[in-house]
Amino acid sequence: MLRRLLALLLTLLLVLPAGAERLPDPIVPLTDAEIPATPEGMHYYLLLCSDRDVSSAEAPGNTDGIMLAALDTTANRIMLISIVRDLLVMRPDGQPGRINGIGKRFSLEDTARVISTHFGIRVEKYVLVNWKGVADIIDLLGGVEVTLTNGEVTRLKDKQAYKIDWAQPELTGAGTYRLRGYPAVIYMRIRSEIPVGGETWDYRRTTRARNVVAALGESLRGISWQEALKLATVDIWQCVAATNMTLADFTAAAGIAYSLRSAPIEQFRLPVNGTGDELIYLNMSTQQIDYTANREALRQFLSGGYTIREAEDEGWD
Repeated sequence: MLRRLLALLLTLLLVLPAGAERLPDPIVPLTDAEIPATPEGMHYYLLLCSDRDVSSAEAPGNTDGIMLAALDTTANRIMLISIVRDLLVMRPDGQPGRINGIGKRFSLEDTARVISTHFGIRVEKYVLVNWKGVADIIDLLGGVEVTLTNGEVTRLKDKQAYKIDWAQPELTGAGTYRLRGYPAVIYMRIRSEIPVGGETWDYRRTTRARNVVAALGESLRGISWQEALKLATVDIWQCVAATNMTLADFTAAAGIAYSLRSAPIEQFRLPVNGTGDELIYLNMSTQQIDYTANREALRQFLSGGYTIREAEDEGWD
């Protein structure tokens, strides 16, 4: 009897493929002709953060931080749009892969193009920083004020490198603190299965990153144009690991941001809730999403609430 059971088990193992993975659904990016023209007054800047302390255009590492800053001078809006790092996209070689590996395997320009063709907006300018650069920028600005949960405070204090001067006031429990650059980076990288605001894992991680960037933006509302120009073209410029923007482009971006210093900072995340599911592909954890639904959700977010631009204006047909 035992021999028969072993024979049956062996037969099943030979017939059924071990560890078989479900193939992803077809991903069909837009062609260049299908991407709408950028509306007048809208400016996109792709903010990428490497997963390493030293990075360059030639060796960017994985871009675990992916955020799009959309500055709209027509509607007076500042929008921060996060893209989850394990999103499954169609790579430049026609194969599915995670979005955070496009820059490392191909180029940063390809990362911008993949975002353009998958989400239907024309993203051309990008900036890459690494975690050290992020920490340096935050320290240059005197730290960043964020509101932490008890769990987030515990995670920060559990780090072996923890020092009592990481925050003002000293970290004790849930509350609002001013974090130095290094602990702010640790805060942004926290991944937890315990829901915070209904989000877990990388979804909540993107919210933490937007919270830090938004808080930095809020802290700069009262600076002068001379201070803003120095910040963009000297302080931040020296922390950039790679970019296709020139110093003149940085000056222009600083001018656009400065003109919007009274605008509220809005936040958005891709994918939106209910449009995707987790998928193990090539032994990687990925997010497979409905791109048609997400393109429409992004379009509505970018065009929503306008008091100046009409719905029929060119670029949103």
